[in-house]
Amino acid sequence: MSSIAFSLLSLSIAYVLQTIDYIALEITGLYLLKPFVLGIVTVVLAVLSAISVVTLPSKDVALTSSVVFITCAFWSAMGMSDISKEITPMLSQNISEETFKQMEVLLPGHGVLIVLFAIFSFLLLLFNHQKDHVVFMGLSLLSSVCFITNMWTNLKGRSVTFLSLAFITSYISARTFFHSFSKNINNLEELDFQNKQVIRYALNALSLSPWILNSLAVTESSTTGFVWPLSSGLFLLLHGVSGLRWGDITVSKCSIIDGLLWTSVGGSMYVELLKQYLDIFSPAVSIPVSFIVLSVAVVFVQTEILLSFQYLLLSILILTLNFDNNAKIAVSTFAWLSFTLNVYGYVSYLCKSFSFKINFPVGQNGLEKIRSKMLANKTFMKNRVGVNNISENLFETNTVLGFSKYAESESLGYLANVVTVLAFVWVPQENSFLSLPWIITYGCCLQFAVGFICFSRGQTFESSSFLIFASFWLIWGGLRSLGLFKTDLGMSLGVGISSFLLIGLLFAGISINVNKIWTSIFLCFDLMLLATLLQVLGINDGYMIERIFGSALSISFVYAFLSSIIKMTYGKEIIPFGRPLKEINKIQKDKDQMLWAPARRASGVRKIAEKLKTGGICGIPSDTVYILVACCNQPEAVKRAYKSKKQAEDRPMSLWISNFRQIEAAKNEFSSLLWDFLHEIWPSNVSAVLKRGDWVKSLGLGESEKYLGRPDSIAMRIPDSTITCHLIDQCGPVAVTSANPTGEGDTTHHAQVLAKLGLQNCDGILCDGPSRENAISTVVDCRDIDNGNLAFFRIGLTPKSTILNIFETLLKRHGKMPKSNTNGITPVNGVFEEEINE
Repeated sequence: MSSIAFSLLSLSIAYVLQTIDYIALEITGLYLLKPFVLGIVTVVLAVLSAISVVTLPSKDVALTSSVVFITCAFWSAMGMSDISKEITPMLSQNISEETFKQMEVLLPGHGVLIVLFAIFSFLLLLFNHQKDHVVFMGLSLLSSVCFITNMWTNLKGRSVTFLSLAFITSYISARTFFHSFSKNINNLEELDFQNKQVIRYALNALSLSPWILNSLAVTESSTTGFVWPLSSGLFLLLHGVSGLRWGDITVSKCSIIDGLLWTSVGGSMYVELLKQYLDIFSPAVSIPVSFIVLSVAVVFVQTEILLSFQYLLLSILILTLNFDNNAKIAVSTFAWLSFTLNVYGYVSYLCKSFSFKINFPVGQNGLEKIRSKMLANKTFMKNRVGVNNISENLFETNTVLGFSKYAESESLGYLANVVTVLAFVWVPQENSFLSLPWIITYGCCLQFAVGFICFSRGQTFESSSFLIFASFWLIWGGLRSLGLFKTDLGMSLGVGISSFLLIGLLFAGISINVNKIWTSIFLCFDLMLLATLLQVLGINDGYMIERIFGSALSISFVYAFLSSIIKMTYGKEIIPFGRPLKEINKIQKDKDQMLWAPARRASGVRKIAEKLKTGGICGIPSDTVYILVACCNQPEAVKRAYKSKKQAEDRPMSLWISNFRQIEAAKNEFSSLLWDFLHEIWPSNVSAVLKRGDWVKSLGLGESEKYLGRPDSIAMRIPDSTITCHLIDQCGPVAVTSANPTGEGDTTHHAQVLAKLGLQNCDGILCDGPSRENAISTVVDCRDIDNGNLAFFRIGLTPKSTILNIFETLLKRHGKMPKSNTNGITPVNGVFEEEINE
């Protein structure tokens, strides 16, 4: 909550600065602050405000964060306009302060913002929700109206409007801050606001504003409105990257693709403005980008039909921007169609968030719904004993599940390389400056981000590869775009290219053990580097050879991109990456016989659940490290998992459930104190050791019971992991042991499961990358809890003090006092060791 308050406060400061500047302008005719300084301060405040919003993904403040985020994009464009007003005349001899009309720079965005703010305000009024937000949106709309009106008349009202906006943002900031101390914090916003989609559609509509206003003959050229796609693209990137950590993966990746596109388009528009090029695209860029966007449209047709149509129109718009340079009729047509779709999506998700009876369909899971209707007569699997029936419909689809610390991002890396390679080798040398925005955004910024994300996911080879590509595009791509390679730096550049070539050859050798696609990528990369080296050394044919091998490299990346994004969308590998050319260890030979399932996909969880229900044992992620599980109603599977350990009798297995309904039959045998204590500590990484009794038989464990716990006790837990609980919902309670041989360290990545257990001790692996935590769980002895005694077998992630505070509170509620030995740790050798949960 405090981050939202800080974000609003930053916006308030921006409004105050603009108010002071406008008052000075209206009184003296001069700006008080230099536009360049004011622009930098405004952009910094906008970015800080947006970052503060994305650090708090709570639904309770989603409405406020959406309003703030869209407003931040507006302020960033204002700041960029102030900066460009001073630096543009210095960079181009064709442009002066008189010819560079700032009104034409800002007008397109203000026109579209009027539409966006008006829709938002109207729906807020209909919903009768948070009047201060209505006032804020209304004043924002009024400020844009004042700006446009000032193009034709000298209206003295902007300073009053901005002062009012400064006041209302300060008020909302203070109210939000004080609400953070309120007990009713969760009731601050009483709706499930889908801000991820609202922000994305709004920023896409804002990016199209230069062509929309130009088609109405309001502006002389669409190029002067470059700040709007540039600013919107920047905030789409921020929105998407934050979503990889917190939000919907599909929406986040779409936001990143959109952000990269609009940032590059905005940069190209500015290059055209400076250099007076005829096009903002080179065909070498527009054609592959259009093809990639079209591929995304085809892939996402199953996810959302509106999303697919949006990308289809966008791909056509990209081509028309390059080939419809004179009449601009096609550009205007497709810009309007794309703008209309984005506004429709904006309205649709706003209405859905406000729970209006009128529903604007977007075709979400449209193909899946059609398929479901066609298969309506299909007889689905009936519910079984001990299995929840709540999630049955969920698991018939390929829904994205739960929380994951790191999202798969390799497809974005492949996409970035396709655009960068073609911009690098096919943009004519005389216009090489046009390729700079694409090389910087796609080749450098995105590659570095993808490389670090892959490293966080434990993908060492992929991470190193993307970081190598990012470094090469940054160094050599930048020099080439700026035309510096034609200077006397030939020998130095030759040494640098040779260094990259040696690294590329090394990775080509390593890739033989990875898959055929990576081998193809590095071979083409090395050949392109060799051609580049020939060009640096002055060999005339080097440029054409470089083009040939660059095209081959881009084709390899296109194949990898399509394979990766289709697998991400449909949950299975339709276009294969190919087996390694050389398998040098047993793990690689065995991995094709193992069931690998994605943890973030319902289809992946369903596959592992089916494997468990048919008597398999599988490695799965948890709220700590990876574990080995078997269904409790499959005694042979439980016995097999139990026997996978040396000295198994000293390492009893524990019992995991997904909710209290699965042990409801045992409630009568538990004291009210114990029952309340379990409700307080679960779900969590805390295992509770309980007395055995008849309640254990009520769970229907059968022959599996003798492998769980000890003769007088059993350890139980509800994990704090959405994915693990969804799996247990499907297959019922599971017996758990660690996914590692006796005496070895914990398993912290799904790739380690096969390496440590082998095919004989594991039938399937639910893959979720690195473990959420690399630490043990806390194990609490609750066998004497009714006498006020609570002991600890082990202190792990959850501190002892936290559990003791909970316990003391419950004791007072039940009229008991804690005993002195509550604070102790029970020393037990070999009992409920790490195998209790990991």
